[in-house]
Amino acid sequence: MPRSRKLLLTTLVVGATSAVAGLGVFAAFTATTDNPGNSIASGTVTISDNDASTALYALTNQGPGASTQRCIEVKYTGSLPSTVKLYRTGTLANGTAFNLTVERGSGASTFGSCTGFVSAGTLYTGTLGGLGTSYAGGVDAKGSSWAQNDIVDYRFTISVVDDPTPNAHAAVVTSGAHGFTWEAQNN
Repeated sequence: MPRSRKLLLTTLVVGATSAVAGLGVFAAFTATTDNPGNSIASGTVTISDNDASTALYALTNQGPGASTQRCIEVKYTGSLPSTVKLYRTGTLANGTAFNLTVERGSGASTFGSCTGFVSAGTLYTGTLGGLGTSYAGGVDAKGSSWAQNDIVDYRFTISVVDDPTPNAHAAVVTSGAHGFTWEAQNN
């Protein structure tokens, strides 16, 4: 066998042996671990009331000094703790002509009826027009964070502002259609 061929064959054998030896050494220092099955899901913020899409009040022919009380139950069923605020919605006319007091409590489970209502505190006392119109301007509906399945009853007391100005009430003064919103936001 010629010497150049022998040298080429030796070089190939040494190179192949080195390559196999290098792979064997690399494999001996390999390790892995894994963390399978990861997932993420959001919590919920859910609030409802017992009004069945019925107005809390639709009053006519009201005089000063006469007040009307109506109650509504609000339930929080979200899984995340939340702050709930109460505010007024809709276009309001003559908002300063009507008094409004809103109390929170318990015991009034039938929509509209305040039979059995026990007050735990007053949220708002002022004119209907003075109640905020957004979450930022609303009143804290409970005084603490709401947890899943918290229930709070609210008693609304509405009346016409006493105005002894002579001849000031020759025409009907109306508030116009308005609503009340309880908005929950996760803390």
